Amino acid sequence: MHCFAKVYKVVARLAAPALLWLALASSAPSMAAAAPAPPPQELQQAQRQLPGEARSTVVLPDTIDAAAGDLSTVLRPHYRLQVELGDSAGRTAIYLPGVFAHARVAINGHVVADRIREPLPSAPRGANRLLLATVPGEFLRPGLNHIDVDMAGTRKTSLSRVWIGDEDALRSLYERKLLLTVHAPVAAAAIIIALSLCVLLLWARQTGDTLYAFFGIGGLLWALHTVWTVLPDPMLRAPHLSIWWTMGFPFFIAPLVVFCIRLAQWDLPRFERALWIGVVAGPVLLYAAEFAGVLETAQDYWRLLWIGAVAVGVAAVGRYALRQRNVRGMLLLTVGAVALIFGVRDWLMDQDLSDNHPVFLTSFSGLLFFPLVAWILIDGFVATARELRLLNAELERRVAGKSAQLLQTVNEMRAAKDAAEAADRAKSSFLAAASHDLRQPAHALGLYLAALRGETLNDAQAELVDRMSDAAAALDTMFNALLDISRMDAGAVEVQRRPFELQPMLHRLADEFAHDAADKGLRLSVRVSGAASGLRAYSDPMLVERIVRNLLGNAVKYTRTGGVLLACRKCGGATPCWRIQVHDTGPGIAEADRERVFEEFFQLEPSSRGVAFERSHDGGLDGGTDGSHRQGLGLGLSIVRRLSQLLDHAVSLKSRLGRGSCLTLELPATTDAAPVEAPAGRPEGALNGLCVGVIDDDAQVRAAMRSLLERWGCVVRTGENAAELLADATALHAAAIPPPRLQALVVDYQLRDGRTGPQEIGAVRLACAAHLPALIVSGVSAPTRLAELHASGFEWLIKPVPPQRLRSWLVAALRGKAVHGGAAPTPTRREAARSAQQAAP
Repeated sequence: MHCFAKVYKVVARLAAPALLWLALASSAPSMAAAAPAPPPQELQQAQRQLPGEARSTVVLPDTIDAAAGDLSTVLRPHYRLQVELGDSAGRTAIYLPGVFAHARVAINGHVVADRIREPLPSAPRGANRLLLATVPGEFLRPGLNHIDVDMAGTRKTSLSRVWIGDEDALRSLYERKLLLTVHAPVAAAAIIIALSLCVLLLWARQTGDTLYAFFGIGGLLWALHTVWTVLPDPMLRAPHLSIWWTMGFPFFIAPLVVFCIRLAQWDLPRFERALWIGVVAGPVLLYAAEFAGVLETAQDYWRLLWIGAVAVGVAAVGRYALRQRNVRGMLLLTVGAVALIFGVRDWLMDQDLSDNHPVFLTSFSGLLFFPLVAWILIDGFVATARELRLLNAELERRVAGKSAQLLQTVNEMRAAKDAAEAADRAKSSFLAAASHDLRQPAHALGLYLAALRGETLNDAQAELVDRMSDAAAALDTMFNALLDISRMDAGAVEVQRRPFELQPMLHRLADEFAHDAADKGLRLSVRVSGAASGLRAYSDPMLVERIVRNLLGNAVKYTRTGGVLLACRKCGGATPCWRIQVHDTGPGIAEADRERVFEEFFQLEPSSRGVAFERSHDGGLDGGTDGSHRQGLGLGLSIVRRLSQLLDHAVSLKSRLGRGSCLTLELPATTDAAPVEAPAGRPEGALNGLCVGVIDDDAQVRAAMRSLLERWGCVVRTGENAAELLADATALHAAAIPPPRLQALVVDYQLRDGRTGPQEIGAVRLACAAHLPALIVSGVSAPTRLAELHASGFEWLIKPVPPQRLRSWLVAALRGKAVHGGAAPTPTRREAARSAQQAAP
């Protein structure tokens, strides 16, 4: 990189005098066109004649412009020049350094060049604006010779001064002019394109630095504009070519000026915005100038305006150089100033009427500016890459130094993870075992209470039994809440959507909680909108009822004063829906806790006034509350959230501390008719003589089941497993007592020695050669166990089993209807509370 800087300095020192010499040579070609005698003659005057006009003397170069907007009239000027020639031993040629039109050149009536039929030269500058024609010796005569130039153009014609003389001398002038106006700019453009593409490639590698993008795009547009300028046919015609060629300047000046401003870290947002506005508005302004007939004047001032923008960029570079105070900054300022000087010089040359095809130096200034800036950017990229390599090496060293510590930490984390997983497995095993062990005595307790209600009791004993039943119902409520979570985790809750009427369900739920609300002195109101009587809800009515029951039970349970409102109204919009809302005047919920109340086992602490802020209802999918101030497990709203997600219904909460809460459930509406359902009812009937086989590995449960079933009039056979159950019947047969044929089985799922309920049922059915109705009961409610129960094909209930559900299933079995698999329904709150009364004989 340092070698490159030295080479660049040498090239810069030699390039400035060389470019200055080229400028002087192009400005005064007569001085550079040294040739043997006789020297070429420069003809500066001509006789011009236009069709229908008299001949007049004009000074060359001569330019004729058509009227504004006139693109149809063909300008056909004829020029005659006179020259005195002597005898010449060499070849003679005619050289026109600037011809802007079709042209035909003749000398003494003999045509030596004819472009009158070629396309009109449309490029602003280019090789076809030069004309060199060899004159055969026989066309010349000593003394006065006449040169005739006929031109044709549709918008503008321009003829430069005419040279005649020795062909070698004029060809030297022609080739020099061609080099400076065409070949050298194209070569410079090729170099700039290569550098710009390199910078754009660097920008693609680090897209965060926009400096590379502005410089690369600006340089690429600069080079393409230069190439377009010298194309023989740039594919556009007047006036579009002139307008868009002029717009090429702001297209590359704007990104380059922005590059200079941002390189200098100069905060000029308004000026940058003005640049981009000028780029966008430029074509509109130039086309408007063309329509007004002042396009050439507008183009001149438009280019001058953008030269002023370049001056701002050079000022930014100067600011950068003053801040850097190094050779790089000074070089950048120097080449920026040279570019500005060349731009001003080219604009002045374009206004000079003494040369209609001057040499412009702007293209050559790019050979200084772009290599320098590209070197600066590439050097910065290399320096950044070098720093990155050093940082990577340092990082690798640090990583190597920390590897042992990290490995030790990973090992410790792995050990902690293994310990946590072991603890989780132990917890799960404990909960499963505890759930089973707790449900067994709770199940037996419920059966004993149901049997006890059949006895003759005095008032005190009856009240004591009622309190025991309430405690058992509360315990059953908590078990059901845990069961609901497990059933949803196991995927055992199936959704059955259909149209149904909302109003009867809401009034039935309100009636269910009316007694609890009245006991607490609360107003319980129902308000159902009749604005859309023809609409029904479309969802699973059983699951929707469970959601609303949980919400309504919550509101009644935790509202101390005031009332509860159950409201339902239709919501408009493209898709109509029903909005069910439960309002209460309870203590409210803080904003920070409004999302957490839907989490499992989350309970808010009671307020300082003793008001329960716990917003959950643990009555299960069908359950409710008992109206007491007892807090649940914190699963009520978790069940609501899970069921709403299962149904894809929105549930929202609004609350104000001290003012109350509002929970909203939205259901889709439909105009479809609700299916006609048979009247719901619990199977009734006597169970006298029904032979029931009970398999359970808990002797206490078997005794309680026998006591209850015998009070219902059943014949009961019990056993710890299928073999013991069948042995009981065999013993009766051996004693000459005819055993009754088994008619139904109630079997525990998890038995000793790894046995399961379905296995024992299969053994009994095989021994009896009959497809006996079977009910599985289980004390374990883990999601995996529920999934197994759901897939078993048997009806099943989770302990503690409500006696009325057991009786209902036995009546159905007696009638031959209890043969389908699936979960038996969970009892409602009222059924759970009065289970012993309904089950008594």
